[in-house]
Amino acid sequence: MITVSKNDVVENVDYENSELLINEQFDFEACSLIDAAIVVESEITGISVKKFQDELRLQHLVIKSKLAGFAVADKEKLNKLLDILYQQQEFRGDWKAFFKVKNALISKVLSRRKGIPISLGVLLLDLLNACDFDAQGICFPSGFLIRINLQNEVLYLDPFTGELPSWDLLELKVRGQLGNHARLTLDMLKPDDNKTVIKRLINVIKAAYIQADALELALLCCDILLRIDPDDAYEVRDRGFLFQQLDCFKLASSDFEFFIEQFPEDPIVSLLKQQIKQMSLETNTQVLH
Repeated sequence: MITVSKNDVVENVDYENSELLINEQFDFEACSLIDAAIVVESEITGISVKKFQDELRLQHLVIKSKLAGFAVADKEKLNKLLDILYQQQEFRGDWKAFFKVKNALISKVLSRRKGIPISLGVLLLDLLNACDFDAQGICFPSGFLIRINLQNEVLYLDPFTGELPSWDLLELKVRGQLGNHARLTLDMLKPDDNKTVIKRLINVIKAAYIQADALELALLCCDILLRIDPDDAYEVRDRGFLFQQLDCFKLASSDFEFFIEQFPEDPIVSLLKQQIKQMSLETNTQVLH
């Protein structure tokens, strides 16, 4: 397995011909967010990493040529970049098919120019950084946001709309997600590291596969998440539910039992115990037949 150190020139890594895997030893901060995302997607879907990188490189060239007249990465340049993406190229959030797999996969978002906040956000972060902006991702309660640090101000970008929401609008989003008594705090606007963003992206992809009833691919997403954090009992529990739906009752029971051992006071424990008992009965019935 290839390991990437912070001293390496990550852009020159040949992902297509490597055995690079996302796991707990993976150095997320040495690898760009977009490269980590496409390595994950390649493992799930088999997409060619090199083909995606070539398409993304072309997009870089097109955008940089249109921004050649801007000497510094200021608000004027930012507004022009957003105009190129959301007006000229018609990138946008896909309201009609929000939870579809095609909106969660970065490669599909690049080709379709439609997606959801996390997938659009990961792609947009790459484009912002390529154009010399200091930008980071935020796993915001109501949807992924991007923080952009300009010389004299900090702006927040909603990748789903291409807009720069005010504090009041961001608070409305929080209240809509967490309840009318919730309030926006500065902690909610702290940038997240690459590992946190990638985990959120994989969870969104997993949810999309579950909705599409592609449970084997959802299970693969679980496997990747557990390679990143092997002791994540909640992910083990979720994997158990997928095993159960796939009639892998012994594996499901094992995962549920692990969760119960880790969190015996969790409210879902009584349900899991019932599920273990039911699966045991079904397993015995299958053996008798």
